Amino acid sequence: MIVPSNANIEAVERFIKSVQFQNPTAVTLTMKKRAGARDADSIIASENFRHFRNRLNHAVLGSRAKRYGARLTMVVVLEISADHRFHFHCIIDRPCHYSVPKFAAIIREQWWWKTDFGYHQVDVQDQSDAGWTDYILKQRQKTSLLDSIDWLNCHIAE
Repeated sequence: MIVPSNANIEAVERFIKSVQFQNPTAVTLTMKKRAGARDADSIIASENFRHFRNRLNHAVLGSRAKRYGARLTMVVVLEISADHRFHFHCIIDRPCHYSVPKFAAIIREQWWWKTDFGYHQVDVQDQSDAGWTDYILKQRQKTSLLDSIDWLNCHIAE
């Protein structure tokens, strides 16, 4: 097993903190431990989030999401709590033409009702700041910061 160096961790933290958001929204999405015959694990969590991300992009950006590949800027970090429940901490860029309550309602609907593992515990806060970024990058509840960032579901705008 390769142990990441502090320099690598610091470089990732600098990279994440350098991402430019217009209207950063702090989001926490909690997962069910089990859905049907499937137990949640990190692979299922990533697949479930991908489904949510695609639905959210379509709900907010419309046909541009599918036709032109338009996507919301987001940073996604997966954690597991002490009671072994997976949850995501995210920074998602809210389009300026959506109010915070409307955007929060869309997030809740697409997560809780439209994904297999979406759980009712959803928290959406407007204007995430450096404190939120530090919180999602904390080492607690992670085996490794580098492995906890869901790179497949992050989207960093050019």
